[in-house]
Amino acid sequence: MRTLTVTLLIAVVFVAAAKSKGASRSTLGYRECKDIKDDYRNIKEKGMKWIKPKPLSAICGVDGECPEVEELANRHCGFGIRELMAGKWVSTDLDESDGEQKYNRAFMRLFSYISGTGNDQGVNIPMTSPVVTQTNLDENYQQNGGSMHFYIPTEFQENPPNPTNEDVEIEDWDDVIVYYRAFGYKGQQVSEDIWKREFGYLALAFVDAGLDVVARKSITGTYTQPGVREQRHEAMFVAKNHHNLYWNPADHSWKESRGYKECRKYPNPSNTLKPRTVESMCGNNAQCPAVEDMESSRCGYGTRNIKAGSWVSTEIFASDGGDRYFMAFERLGSYIMGNNENSQEIEMTIPIITKNFLDENFEEKRVTMHFYLPPEFHENPPTPNDDLVEIEQWVDTVVFYRAIGNYNENVNTDADVKAVWEKEFTILGEVLGKAGESFYPYIAVTATFTLPTQGQQRQEAIFLQWNDHEEE
Repeated sequence: MRTLTVTLLIAVVFVAAAKSKGASRSTLGYRECKDIKDDYRNIKEKGMKWIKPKPLSAICGVDGECPEVEELANRHCGFGIRELMAGKWVSTDLDESDGEQKYNRAFMRLFSYISGTGNDQGVNIPMTSPVVTQTNLDENYQQNGGSMHFYIPTEFQENPPNPTNEDVEIEDWDDVIVYYRAFGYKGQQVSEDIWKREFGYLALAFVDAGLDVVARKSITGTYTQPGVREQRHEAMFVAKNHHNLYWNPADHSWKESRGYKECRKYPNPSNTLKPRTVESMCGNNAQCPAVEDMESSRCGYGTRNIKAGSWVSTEIFASDGGDRYFMAFERLGSYIMGNNENSQEIEMTIPIITKNFLDENFEEKRVTMHFYLPPEFHENPPTPNDDLVEIEQWVDTVVFYRAIGNYNENVNTDADVKAVWEKEFTILGEVLGKAGESFYPYIAVTATFTLPTQGQQRQEAIFLQWNDHEEE
């Protein structure tokens, strides 16, 4: 039942895992990722071996009552998605002055309540599963207090006895969606290294799926008594904005996903997947600039008018070598994180825009990167502290675009990535020429709506309408 201190999610450190015993989806509640299975197989340390958990079907309604839950649709690997229905729980805070005994003493306060000695009716309340421990994390992701909880069984839900200990209380929980990973154990107390490993894999899995969580609260669930042969433990985070962030490509046609009708000449790509819809991200994943989608009877491209607004920008320097895009991103990221005259933090927006300025031979002259600033900063954005970062005011701009999704297994090298983009810009130029559109071919613009490897992606190849652009 011991809760670990979770490190910063994106900076998760992998701890080697143990040999998998082939747990099925019905046992775990989700499909395991192949790379995690491979990691488990490589672990040698006996105490760190992964052990198949006891399935919920052999616990809930068998060993005791569990809260009502619904397993939600999940096409991703490495974690489960579950909705925990509303209900009453008996709770107590972890007392830091109890030191290493804080978990045991919290458990005994709750156990006293359900055993009858700690409630005003003196009634014995059946033990339920799981025992839930929540740990609050500070801004540095260090432990900052926590609490322990028992679910109150159905027969006492409507009118549970009152606790006699002032450190114990009854809480009403609302419906909540959680992401979880399950594992078994043989022994009395799960080590912090194992909890750290499982929280690490959980964080990597939901980040890869493009999902978000309440990051400053880690949750553990223990479904079985310590020391029994078959155990089940779960590492959990509360989902944030799940129904908006979870996106299933099977629910959308290629036309809906792209935002335009593809030409018959260009079949569905062999090296990229279906792109995520703009509507599923803008306002959900992050704020986007205001745009007006423009109707077109033509195929092979979409047209939109990006409305005027403020953008923070920096040049991408060839002298920075292979890190040049990362260093440009870092400069802009630093600005929105407070490296400006007002020390003002600014919410991250999408898409990330990159402009490639080309000479008459279509060779690269210079490259710039841009973040859109939210509307509340348009009139008076804070001045950057970094001389390499500047604020730009963009006018209404009509653009033509083609959209792609994640790279697939055929794209493995930088050369493969370059070939994908060259193909998309070539097709975009061809379809615009055939449609009689006027566009400026010497600025190749890319728009990235999602961070690399994080969830279903959308990227766009863009040309600017000729009349709306003046050469720089």
